[in-house]
Amino acid sequence: MAGDDVPPHGPDPFDAGTYGRSFADVYDEWYPEELDTEAAVRALADRCGGGRVLELGVGTGRLALGLEAAGCRVTGLDASPEMLDALRRKDPAGRVATVLGDVADGSVWPDEAVDLVLAANNLLCNLADADEQRSCVERSVAALRPGGHLVVECFIPAPVDTRARTLSVRDVTAAGVRLIATDARPGDAGAEVTGAHIELRDGEAPRVRPWRIVPVEATTLDSWCEEAGLQLVDRSGGWAGEPFDPLGARHVSTYLRPTGS
Repeated sequence: MAGDDVPPHGPDPFDAGTYGRSFADVYDEWYPEELDTEAAVRALADRCGGGRVLELGVGTGRLALGLEAAGCRVTGLDASPEMLDALRRKDPAGRVATVLGDVADGSVWPDEAVDLVLAANNLLCNLADADEQRSCVERSVAALRPGGHLVVECFIPAPVDTRARTLSVRDVTAAGVRLIATDARPGDAGAEVTGAHIELRDGEAPRVRPWRIVPVEATTLDSWCEEAGLQLVDRSGGWAGEPFDPLGARHVSTYLRPTGS
C-alpha cells in the first residue's frame, strides 16, 4: 500500500530548465537583499586576476556582469532560455558570452580552458543526483588551466533522516501572500528536497513555481575534488571571508588545480 514514504508515481516533472522557467521573471526582484553580490564579485575577481571565467548556471548574470566589469572574460552556461533572455536584456552588447545547455551535458561545455570555474548559489545542488554532481566536478577540472580554481558556493544541509513536509509563509503584502512548500526525503543515494513557491493574489489564479535540490555535504565535495586532482585552498562562511561554521548556513569553497597536473 502506498504511504507517505513512497515517492509519487508518474513522470518526473523536473528537468534542467525547471528552476529557470519557475523564477527567471522574478529572480532579480525577489532575491537581491539575500545575495552579497559586491563581495562575491570582489572575491572572485581577485581570484581570477582578469582571466577567463566559466560560470555554471549563470542565470540572469548577477555575478557574471560584475566580473566582466572587473576585467574578467566571462562565459555563462545555463539550461534556461528564460534566464539567458533576462541576462541579455541587461547585457545588450553581449559582453558576457552565453551558452544554452545543461551543465550535466559535457558536450555543451566550452572547449577553451579557463582560469576559474564558478558554481555559485547552490548550482551544484540543482543537478539531478550525486552522479551528475561528481561529473560536474570532474568536468570542471578538465576545463581549468593548471593553476586555475573551482569555486563552489553551497548551503550546508541539515540531516534528512525521515521524510518531512513543511509549509511556511515567505511574505504577506497588500498584493498577496507567498508560501513555500517543501518535501524532504532521505534515500539510499542521498537526500532530495522538492518544493514550490506558491503565490496567491486576489482575482488571479494561483501561481506555483516548483524547484528541486539534492543536498551535498562539504566533506563529500572535498572527496570528489581530491579524487579529481583538486586541492582545497580556502573555505569560508560567505563571500566576505566570514569564518566557516560547519553548523552554519553555507560555505564558499575554493579548489586549486595544481600546476603540472
